[in-house]
Amino acid sequence: MGITRQQAIDCFASDDLIGIGMEADAIRRTLHPGNIVTYAIAADQSPESTTATMTIGQGETIDQRLETLEKLRIQQEETGAFTAFRLMTSAVLAPDDPTAVEYLKTLAISRLYLDNIPNIEASLDTQGLKVLQLTLRFGANDAGSIAETTEEDIRRIIRGAGLKPVERDAAYTTHFLA
Repeated sequence: MGITRQQAIDCFASDDLIGIGMEADAIRRTLHPGNIVTYAIAADQSPESTTATMTIGQGETIDQRLETLEKLRIQQEETGAFTAFRLMTSAVLAPDDPTAVEYLKTLAISRLYLDNIPNIEASLDTQGLKVLQLTLRFGANDAGSIAETTEEDIRRIIRGAGLKPVERDAAYTTHFLA
């Protein structure tokens, strides 16, 4: 089982970003051995692929984020419907827009909390390539679709994190080592 709500609250209050990231990365390595990180050529459009998405940076509180994660965890336990979880930030820049550190912390806590959702997808569109690379060591095992960059850039970023890029389809079926 993933971490408890209280443990998640403690993680959000902690300044130990590296420790939280290491715990999340350990779960990623357990769920996805072989240091493989997937990416998609096109955005997910498969009916058998259901991605849960949480957007942060809209003035929500930590308690509201945890409430959303709890609802997703319960729904996944009851239905098993989600193949992935994607953490996004608001597309509109706002004064309370999350920093890269806050994004990484929330992503890592999501990986720890949502251990019953097999794939954690990073958000290239809202975070950029450099933060995307860090997410791969903070619990994400999927770099998302390459709509915002080139396939070679995604592969380079994944390799730069010490991982192996593998193309996948919308149902998370891997096709070949890139």
